[in-house]
Amino acid sequence: MRSPLIAVAAAGLLLAGCGGDPAADNPYGLIEPGTIRAATQTSQPPFAFGDPSGKPAGFVIDLTDEAAKRLGLKVDYKSTSVTSSLAGLTSHQYDLAAAGLGVTEERQKSVSFTKPLFWSTTAVLTAAQSSASKLTDFAGKKVGAVTGSTQEPFVTAKMPSAVPIGFPNANAAVSHLLNGSLDAFVVGGPDAEHFLKQYPALRQAASAPVAHPTSMAVPKDHGALLTALDEQLGAMVADGTYARLYRKYFTTAPLPQLVAAWPGLGAQFAGGL
Repeated sequence: MRSPLIAVAAAGLLLAGCGGDPAADNPYGLIEPGTIRAATQTSQPPFAFGDPSGKPAGFVIDLTDEAAKRLGLKVDYKSTSVTSSLAGLTSHQYDLAAAGLGVTEERQKSVSFTKPLFWSTTAVLTAAQSSASKLTDFAGKKVGAVTGSTQEPFVTAKMPSAVPIGFPNANAAVSHLLNGSLDAFVVGGPDAEHFLKQYPALRQAASAPVAHPTSMAVPKDHGALLTALDEQLGAMVADGTYARLYRKYFTTAPLPQLVAAWPGLGAQFAGGL
């Protein structure tokens, strides 16, 4: 008769030979070990957009790629909407939402955010011939925002009597603004700067500060990945990589709120960009 202890030992050896410790093979709890499945966007410049070949590009994409490289991981990007990316985290379709996401209390109920990547402003774009110059100038006007974005509630809360119109992405909203079927488009400040350079027929009518940072997000149960990403972001701030990438995409120095989150940026941007 075979000893139970021998049987247990044999079973342990068999399991070890079949792949070892699963946690060691996948320390970050990724859907696919070794690869970060990341949701991103194609019309959120300069944070995340498609380059001429359609490949993901932008500030957040560069930060994600650099962090993944330092962690020995690959990144598999899928372009989708803000709403779908956040829903995909909670349903474990994605490991990461790699775009410029505003950190709100409501979103924090379902996902976890990295430390701040940026601190932005909110901008209101209009046609160049518009005379609007403040948030109260849009009563009865059609004002667009990307569905699921932090700018969407801004329209109803800060622009009295405006008629809110949702769009699946920023490119769609800008297209309607250019053809005259939309009176204004509310978007993040850096995104607005990009569209103003691209389309001289547009102007910034108004702007407002925001009370939250811009970050990436992970599922609530991806604590190890969140810690690893934050550690790599800290390392990039310390060695100057973050500042180099920041200067690649932005034309104004980091706001004080971002410097407060990453004190090392203070000396790196002491003289501006």
